[in-house]
Order: sequence, then C-alpha cells, then structure tokens
Amino acid sequence: MPAFRHHVFVCTNRKPDDDGCCAARGSEQVLEKFRAEIRARNLQGEIHVTPCGSLGTCGHGPNLVIHPDGTWYSGVGVNDVAEIVEQHLIEGKVVERLAWLDTNLLRQTIAD
Repeated sequence: MPAFRHHVFVCTNRKPDDDGCCAARGSEQVLEKFRAEIRARNLQGEIHVTPCGSLGTCGHGPNLVIHPDGTWYSGVGVNDVAEIVEQHLIEGKVVERLAWLDTNLLRQTIAD
C-alpha cells in the first residue's frame, strides 16, 4: 500500500474537568467532518485522518496538525473543514486565517 499524501491529526484530548480541552470545544465533530469530507471526495487512499492526544495548544483549540507539511491549525470548527480539505489538502495552500504561521510563537505557546 502506498504512503498517504497527507496525514491529519486532530486533537481529541479530553481533560477531567473539560476545561479548555479540544474535545470540549467540538474537536470530535471536527474529526468526523474531516472523515466525511475525505469520503465524499473519495480521497481515503491519499489522506488519512486520525484522532490524537494533546498537541499542547489547548487554549486555542480545536487543534490539528497536517503532515508531512507540519502545518498547525487552531480554532478549527466544523464549518472550516471543507475549506482546509479543498485549499490545503487538495490545492496545497495553507488556510492562513486558521494556521500558526509564526513557528516561534507556536513553540512558546506549547512550552507555556
């Protein structure tokens, strides 16, 4: 089986008190919307979508990261998924309004 062109990791981390975690902000619905979009576009052999634990940017969630690009997205809602699939995963263009473009700020946010 050939490698996937993209692998999307969607944080579905749940904290005991649900305070500030991605799951409490709707990430499980975002994950399901990604899966539905990939199926609807018949991209299952090219793009793999996986739930993951905390990405360390809980206060900005729902969060996801796309590999192999290493592009991080935050504040992603169900209504943003089709745009990310079309623009990033198909056309290869980052959705700047949702992306962490400043990698130094991203590193600092994770470290805090």
